[in-house]
Amino acid sequence: MDTSLGEKIIKLRKENKSYKEISEILGCSKATISYHCMRNDMNDIGLKKNKKLTETEIELIKDYYKLHTKKETAIYFGISEATVTKYKNYKRVLLSNEEKIKKNYLGVKAFRIRTKEKAVEYKGGKCVICNYDRCIKGFDFHHLDPSKKDFTIGSNSSIAWEKIKNEIEKCILVCCRCHREIHDGLHEKNPILKIDL
Repeated sequence: MDTSLGEKIIKLRKENKSYKEISEILGCSKATISYHCMRNDMNDIGLKKNKKLTETEIELIKDYYKLHTKKETAIYFGISEATVTKYKNYKRVLLSNEEKIKKNYLGVKAFRIRTKEKAVEYKGGKCVICNYDRCIKGFDFHHLDPSKKDFTIGSNSSIAWEKIKNEIEKCILVCCRCHREIHDGLHEKNPILKIDL
């Protein structure tokens, strides 16, 4: 009587054959083997279950690994090299929602600072009116023609540098004091503000 592929896979799995061995014997894929084993709840046959390590054992593994290879550590503790790798590295830290929000905020803030530093450097690094050049936070980008303004440079955190560069081409770099004075009409006769873009 001819048995089906699934029955052959289960028979070989009961003989503690690995997926690789079954694949070589039957000429089928490991995915096919996995499918039939899962359907018959036989995925763990012949597999050694990893024992749960205590915190003390984990610390001993980490300390031993500092002076030995992964293979030596695995042999010494009777564990797999994968287990050594698992515990030698820092474990992923799960963050609370508040911590995620703070981490995201700090990332956006750092990106904006880097972008502003790059933009200020690109525009000459000093106020075109009074030559102020001391504090990066003291700079603004003034659009010479507000009708050509596509976006406010400081409020965008994820725009590519090329787009930001195109926008700051429409601007002059001024300190915040001069910027307020421009909007208050105190620099109307300044030739810098009459530049035609």
